[in-house]
Amino acid sequence: MKLVLWDIDGTLLYSGGVAGAAMRTALTRVYGRPSHDDRRSYAGKTDQQIILETFPDRDATELLARLPEFAAQYLALLEAQAQELAARGGALPGAAAALRHLGALPVVQTVLTGNLQPVAALKLRLVGLTGHLQLAIGAFGSDHHQRNALPAIALQRATASLGRPFAASDAVVIGDTPNDVACGRFAGARTVAVATGPFGREELAAHAPDAILDDLTDPAALAAAVFGTAS
Repeated sequence: MKLVLWDIDGTLLYSGGVAGAAMRTALTRVYGRPSHDDRRSYAGKTDQQIILETFPDRDATELLARLPEFAAQYLALLEAQAQELAARGGALPGAAAALRHLGALPVVQTVLTGNLQPVAALKLRLVGLTGHLQLAIGAFGSDHHQRNALPAIALQRATASLGRPFAASDAVVIGDTPNDVACGRFAGARTVAVATGPFGREELAAHAPDAILDDLTDPAALAAAVFGTAS
């Protein structure tokens, strides 16, 4: 039995810039204007990491102490812009069919994402992708600021919830950034990179994932990538 750990943004869905704008507004409301003017890349980072990197001159403990306030602001902004997110973004091509296809195989599917848990749940609900994902055993940016810590959290939750042990060798991390590949490798999991986000196939290949897909439109190729078999 494989434990498939899906990244969300750029892998399963695209928010059309709505989520990024909402995050920046929430950051400003809770923490004030960033101490620098350059826009940080959010790709592959946890929300906690983004906060810490956006305000590098401020105390990390104090910043993260206000995480619940930030989460509430961020979630409220996304809920208010739900129609805009659905109109400008949505599930990426093949994502829904990919989840259905893997759901018929010996796998358990959940998420490994830098999003805070309620934000992840909302995004997935807005684009209709919650059906085959067991979110209760996922790992989120609200669990730890370092992405490399998240696979172990998901493995522990799956083991406790499903009544059978899941080892790192049972896990497959699917994502669209080098950070996804790195965290899977750090945990000892299989890694599948999907070139549907800001990084192209050649850029992802440089980080040596176990498999690379151009997108999620070929369910058989996805299954082969997950199980490490020829497609």
